[in-house]
Amino acid sequence: MNLLTSVATSVTRLFDRVGLHLVAAIVALFVSGSTGSAADGWLRVMIKDDRGKTIPARAWVDVGKSRLFEPVGPATCTPYNRDRSFSCDGWFVMRIPAGEATLHVERGKEWLPLDKVVSIDQGRTNSIAVTLKRWVNLADEGWYSADMHVHFGHDNPRVMSQLALADDVNIVPAFSLWLRGREKQWQKDWPPWGTDETIAVDNTHFLTRANLEIERIGRSAGPGGEVGATFIYQLGKPVSADRFDTRFPTDTTLALAAKQASTTCVIDTDKPSWAETVIGAALGVYDTAQVCHNHYHRDRTMPGGWGMIGELNATEKDLNVPDELFRRTNAQYYRWLNCGIRMGVSGGSAMGVMAVPLGYNRVYAKVEGELTPVKFWAAVKAGRTFATSGPMLTMTVNGHEAGSVIESSKAGSIQVRAQIRSIDQLSAVEIIQNGTVVFRDDLSRRVPRPPFAYQASLEIAVTRSGWFAARVLYRAPDGRLRQAHTSPVYVIANGKPIASKADAQYNIRWVDRLLAISDMPDRYRSGEDRLQVQKVYRQARAVYENVSRMAVEVWGD
Repeated sequence: MNLLTSVATSVTRLFDRVGLHLVAAIVALFVSGSTGSAADGWLRVMIKDDRGKTIPARAWVDVGKSRLFEPVGPATCTPYNRDRSFSCDGWFVMRIPAGEATLHVERGKEWLPLDKVVSIDQGRTNSIAVTLKRWVNLADEGWYSADMHVHFGHDNPRVMSQLALADDVNIVPAFSLWLRGREKQWQKDWPPWGTDETIAVDNTHFLTRANLEIERIGRSAGPGGEVGATFIYQLGKPVSADRFDTRFPTDTTLALAAKQASTTCVIDTDKPSWAETVIGAALGVYDTAQVCHNHYHRDRTMPGGWGMIGELNATEKDLNVPDELFRRTNAQYYRWLNCGIRMGVSGGSAMGVMAVPLGYNRVYAKVEGELTPVKFWAAVKAGRTFATSGPMLTMTVNGHEAGSVIESSKAGSIQVRAQIRSIDQLSAVEIIQNGTVVFRDDLSRRVPRPPFAYQASLEIAVTRSGWFAARVLYRAPDGRLRQAHTSPVYVIANGKPIASKADAQYNIRWVDRLLAISDMPDRYRSGEDRLQVQKVYRQARAVYENVSRMAVEVWGD
């Protein structure tokens, strides 16, 4: 047990023994010193699992149209204003106007959320205990979760430890450095955390700090006008540059330096539609792409844009059009796969910046044996993942899981199976082959409660090298699309490469757009900076040109 959480654990064990009687005594101290209306009462809540153990969780209380999320105690509760919720170590006390209220308690994706109507008497305390129940336990199957975009509590291990347990996220990577290009200098050492680079909250929940985000974006930028954002995890040392700004050097230059210095680091795109992701993808930078990213919130979807690449073909629309960012996210990811670029899926929430709790968008990785951060990141790097904003989704191709490469000596049939489990109402399950939907099953009439499990199966002929992935679609409260999505299984036919002329040409148009933007006056501080950026862009263009040639020579595109 880590020293960081030992005090909280000791208190929790004490509560488990003496229950609400001890809590009542502590509540009296809070109540005596609290302020509020004379018409208020108090609600004290203990949260347990189905074995009677007190467990951390996230909660709020709805009173009419108001949401209360700032308990009067204990002091260890952590309100998060953007989401209007709070995390706690298993109990809390809240001052509430007398009358009827609705208590909401949740614990990440694998536990059934609970809504309970309670009556609050004026001047009195209502004490209740609630029980949360698991509906699925992916750790039993070797799947462990991470939120790959975290800005909340990065300098407070106690808070991050609570979040890991309350939102049930197994790996929580803190961005110890957040580089924006406007700093006077980039730090070359990690900020002090007061302990090792990894903190074990318990044997299945860990915090890591050797991670950074390089984010150079702007709300006012035109299409393709900003570099974008890149996440780098499990670094041996921070990435730095002696000369830098908001556009120089390229993200690719920095990421390749990170790979050279830290060979096991994992690099993520944030969103495929950022302007320079097409460069990093071509030059082998990215291990993963966030297909479940931080624009997906509980009740609404944040519009796209902010300097991401603009329309590059006739079917694309402005990124602020509903669901266009969703469609473009998937389509651009598929184009890279179709160019033979192997890249898994990931998910992240940007808690601390966005109105979502930890792990609302997350990735699951398949780990063999006991969980460790090193093994987890190795699984992510190998593409043994699925990303989700809700449902659980896994896939096999001829019995091989995501990230696998199947060698086929001759064209033949392939068996694809996708397993879906959900407590949310789903729209459809789809199997994707080389970017095209080859199987779709309508799930809109299947009732998800109690949680249902469903398996989609497809047998299909393979005539050229490519890949398969599965996705499950559903609608958020605002009517916008959400998903769970697997990483690909690659199928190599007769040893020939995966290559698509149409997708390579799309990426070439993208690079050409960047080259034109790079020639704009005053974009860089010097002509030398401009030449260095353009050199990297042209290296990426050459990769896509080669893919286009191979597609013609090998597949007759």
